[in-house]
Amino acid sequence: MATIATISSSPSEISRTDAVLEYVTKRLLSHGHTVTPIVLRDLPAEPLLRGRTDDRDIALAVKVLEAADAVVVTTPVYKAAYSGLLKVFLDLLPQYALKGKAVLPLATGGTPAHVLVIDYALRPVLTSLGAGAIGQGWFVLSSHVRLYDGGGLLLDPAASVPLYQVTEAFLATVEGSSQPVESVPVQLAGIEAVRVRPDDPEAAPLLADLVVEYSTRYGRTNENTQLTEVPPSDFHPERGGAFVLLRHGGQTVAGGAIRRYDDQTAEVKRMWTSQLHRRQGLGRRVLAELEAAAIELGYRKLYLTTGPRQPEAAGLYLAVGFEPQFDRSADPETIGPLPFTKDLSVALKVAS
Repeated sequence: MATIATISSSPSEISRTDAVLEYVTKRLLSHGHTVTPIVLRDLPAEPLLRGRTDDRDIALAVKVLEAADAVVVTTPVYKAAYSGLLKVFLDLLPQYALKGKAVLPLATGGTPAHVLVIDYALRPVLTSLGAGAIGQGWFVLSSHVRLYDGGGLLLDPAASVPLYQVTEAFLATVEGSSQPVESVPVQLAGIEAVRVRPDDPEAAPLLADLVVEYSTRYGRTNENTQLTEVPPSDFHPERGGAFVLLRHGGQTVAGGAIRRYDDQTAEVKRMWTSQLHRRQGLGRRVLAELEAAAIELGYRKLYLTTGPRQPEAAGLYLAVGFEPQFDRSADPETIGPLPFTKDLSVALKVAS
């Protein structure tokens, strides 16, 4: 596993730049890598501005960078350029401080007019420092990042999909993998639905991605964001459960599970679709497979909850016939988990 240094150059303690970096950091950690942060606003101002590399804190930051196998550089865009904090830090580094290191540059800003900052302002500096491989990077519009009080963020799909792609491409470089990271339409006729046990290796990408997704959206670490609120054994067939995966081209692209809620009801859990394959009908297919599994197991009703920061999930459940058990006119943040139910009696009659 690699050691990856991350550079935060936002002067603000609460910022969209750091929120994006937090999301990327979670993805790096989910791959088993070690992440060591360098937060430039926490460095002493006078030694930083004077380029005093003999200062203890400055020297430590430089050593963290030297020891890293790869680097993620993030910056807000001010006055059509990357941040001054980042400029003064990069200026005090040795000439080839990034020699041989893979680098992922990321920027945030308020207008698309600044989208070329990475390529025309930041990339030349990183190249001059000897970076071995500079990833495509990405510019994230501030309007595509919603921050919540107390932590957590919601990324617009226009930002989350390309950010996922550039991060996975960066990881492929770090890990020496040549596997392409592309958002390509799936052929629904080529989808294979399989039932597995939750400890099956094929379920690992699903579960790892859910941990990143939940902890990013809700901020605070709890049993739900870590997927520990339900024991995996609940999804075993002998316990009245089922775990379904959709595969396409040999890869897991979506999945979900059911568990016994009561004698008549199955609870839907662990719904997931790969970032690269969303909005292609895979969620509907997973729910159809879970509904069929529930009927086979003798259930007459489906129950589920989704979080208030998952509007696309709520939209999916409404579209496939789930009934909301909450006031839809209320602010979801004031409700908490949003419950839905679906009566399987119609499907049971058709099946019989």
